[in-house]
Amino acid sequence: MKSSNNDNGWLIGRLYFNREDKRVIIKRPNSGFGYTMNLGNKWTWIFTVVFVIITVILVSALGPTLLF
Repeated sequence: MKSSNNDNGWLIGRLYFNREDKRVIIKRPNSGFGYTMNLGNKWTWIFTVVFVIITVILVSALGPTLLF
């Protein structure tokens, strides 16, 4: 497993993609605070798809009531 402090895996300094790293949530280096998700981990994509589906369902179900 590679460390998130290593430059390998960081894209544009903000996005982290490393298939060898099994962590889903990574602390951002050199920022003092903040976390990002490992885009090389399949569980990140599963979580993102489930989150988007739930958000779409909630917005479509509550959408008309949120307008007034």
